[in-house]
Amino acid sequence: MHVNAIGWRVLHRCAPCKALRADPMPPIETSASVIVPRWEWRCFAASLATIAQAAAMPTGAAPRESDEIYLLDPRGTQNAKIRDEVLDIKQLHQTDADGLELWEPVFKARFPLSRNDLASASAFWALPLENMARQTYTIQQFIDEVIALRSDLRVVRVHKSRRGFIFGGCIAELAKLAVESRTLESFSLEHEDPKRILAALRELRLDGHANTNYPLGLKRALGLAGQVA
Repeated sequence: MHVNAIGWRVLHRCAPCKALRADPMPPIETSASVIVPRWEWRCFAASLATIAQAAAMPTGAAPRESDEIYLLDPRGTQNAKIRDEVLDIKQLHQTDADGLELWEPVFKARFPLSRNDLASASAFWALPLENMARQTYTIQQFIDEVIALRSDLRVVRVHKSRRGFIFGGCIAELAKLAVESRTLESFSLEHEDPKRILAALRELRLDGHANTNYPLGLKRALGLAGQVA
């Protein structure tokens, strides 16, 4: 596969980011260690077998399995999740005229999280930090003692089985999801140049379909779409 040709880069303004999880798309650093955020397009359905066939998705590679925790915020424009013991927050930076979304990684830190980590995260994502009783927080302590103080947040556990490949020069991924008691599939395209994504969507005849990001897709799967701001 050629997935490694395009991947995460180090975000110089993401000061709290620590060297983190093993990512299937490892970093490519520029000389200044600056990330170029990628545009994204995604869809969800009970089955996306026709897309997998149209995109000629390779079947030889084993899927990447992960258990993740999404922290859904009905009012925010963040995508916050915990994977491989890392709190990862991305901010929706821009939506273009074609509905593509530009997501920027703004925070990554490995558990246990310190008070300073949480203070840094709260610069991008409102967290109730007034009465922190601990110096550091495990994942469960973070959920039980910090996230629980915001009654509007929904903690959603998701198991993913992901296959990544290249289509039309874009990073493509087909994922099978178990979202609490529900199952569904997701297909995504990412690239730094939105024109490449649009060309790939036209080739797949998906250019007329709406772009649905992960937080919105999970809310719809759980019947929470009415809470979307």
